[in-house]
Amino acid sequence: MSQETKSKPESQESLKTAFRIEKQRYNWIDQARGFVMFILVLSGLMPELWRKANAITWFFLEHPDDSTHAQYMNFYDIGVPAFFFIIGLLMAVSFKKRLESKGPKPAVLNALVRWGLVSAVGILFIIIPGLINGDDPSTWFGEVKTIAPGIDVFVVYWDVVISLGIVGLVSIPFLFMKRTPRLIVSYAMMAFYQVMLFIPETHWRDYAISSVHGGIIGGFLVLVPITLIASVVGEFFILDKETPEHEKVRKFLMLGLVNAIIGVVLWLIPGGYPNKRQDTMSWAAISIAVCFFIGFLFLKVDYKDEEYKGLHPANKGRIVLFKSYGMNPFLIYGIAEIAGVVIEALVGSDFEIQLAQWLILVPAITLIAWILYKKGKAISTTKVALGVIVIVLVLAVVLIPLL
Repeated sequence: MSQETKSKPESQESLKTAFRIEKQRYNWIDQARGFVMFILVLSGLMPELWRKANAITWFFLEHPDDSTHAQYMNFYDIGVPAFFFIIGLLMAVSFKKRLESKGPKPAVLNALVRWGLVSAVGILFIIIPGLINGDDPSTWFGEVKTIAPGIDVFVVYWDVVISLGIVGLVSIPFLFMKRTPRLIVSYAMMAFYQVMLFIPETHWRDYAISSVHGGIIGGFLVLVPITLIASVVGEFFILDKETPEHEKVRKFLMLGLVNAIIGVVLWLIPGGYPNKRQDTMSWAAISIAVCFFIGFLFLKVDYKDEEYKGLHPANKGRIVLFKSYGMNPFLIYGIAEIAGVVIEALVGSDFEIQLAQWLILVPAITLIAWILYKKGKAISTTKVALGVIVIVLVLAVVLIPLL
């Protein structure tokens, strides 16, 4: 056998995508991501009346009452940071692998295209509902609000998808940093934002209350750090070949504990309470801690591919369900989001419609995820974003004249 033939498999191995590496060695990441996505789909499409049925369902399935001023958080408030956390897990891994195999320019260009397309999806998710509702175009991306007596500012519309795209673009330069400096910078950004919230004269808290997810300021200084912290975790577990596995798990748990302590200590300080709408640092830190602890549970029940046949059927069911959702998180979110918007635009959002939507869409999305799992397909964020853009534009052309 020639030397060229021997080196070919090694060359192919080095060019494998980050997902393939993760799939072979870190099933727990898919499991953790799938758990988050399944909960988001199950709760996000559930009828509002059921989510608010009692104190228990409200705690797990709906934001607190008067969420703009609530001085506490519930389990449902973890949804947004958890989504950004799972997206960030493989962000640095994908970037670093492309950096090694193709160089800086292709790596940066690929990231720019990916997150640029996601941003375009977010923009469409703003424009299309505005067209459907007949809103003034000048209010599509935000509006002037009185956030405090005598203080009028333009509050930018800032929902999940547009946030994700912008966060991805802003994160690119930080991916060139080593893990420890990236981690330090991430916490410094959140700490700076929290300090500004403490100072009434800045009106940053007033701005956040008037917006969603902390507005554009909170998006830059809190959602970006959450994503970057996750990128450090994913890079550490997948690309670090020197640290022993048990040491990785120990540091993983320690960082989760540190986040929990930061969140609780801030909660004890007047004005430091966890609030999702305001993007407070205590909300972010507690949410990150929960992501770590849930991730640890999936680490504990992790399995090797060759062990799958011998597992208990209940474990197999859990693995198939969560891994199906975890392989294509952005695709699943896109399907749920588009379907929900279209259904509401066409037939409204009465309880019966919400119930039918929940009973139909959750099994349908699960079936799609399962089919892709069985075929071993993990569709890239870039392809999903491009597909969503095409679908949204086609639906807009077809549906808007009918409304």
